[in-house]
Amino acid sequence: MMKWTMVWLGALVALQGTTVGASADDRKEIEAVYAKLRQAILHKNPNATLALETPDFVARQMGRRTSMTGKQLAAQMKSQDAMVRSIDKMEIHLADVAVRGKVASVTSNYLYAGKIVDRQGVMGPRGKVHVLSLTGLNHNTLVRTSGGWKFSSLEMGPQKMTVDGKPFNTGQARPSGPPK
Repeated sequence: MMKWTMVWLGALVALQGTTVGASADDRKEIEAVYAKLRQAILHKNPNATLALETPDFVARQMGRRTSMTGKQLAAQMKSQDAMVRSIDKMEIHLADVAVRGKVASVTSNYLYAGKIVDRQGVMGPRGKVHVLSLTGLNHNTLVRTSGGWKFSSLEMGPQKMTVDGKPFNTGQARPSGPPK
């Protein structure tokens, strides 16, 4: 009896996975939206991300109540881009895509690597160029609109950062004196 119960539960789980999974067309369209996002980041064009978002887009850090609008997030990205000397790698991998009607839930992993100029001395001497690497997990909700799939929310998940190959926690940032 126990064996059949396990088979039945396994079949239910398999069926649930197929009912919420994205169709090939939906997944392809959603991947195209992420490709546009990747290009906007690579070309340091945060304003291009606004066209990929719904008017009520909201972004928040996982576990925090404060949030940002798309325009606020684009402004933050623009400020951060001012420190970027080069983007050497930018990858976004869709780990899980589940579509229910006109709403898609997407979990993605990313890798961002490049060189930044520490203008404020947060990571050491002011003006020094550092090799930065970020990896992390994001969760997005997208909605199908008349203009295609658009981001309606972003929840930024856990992130790991290295500076010059060493783990770096922004809470450990330390100011330093003027460049030598």
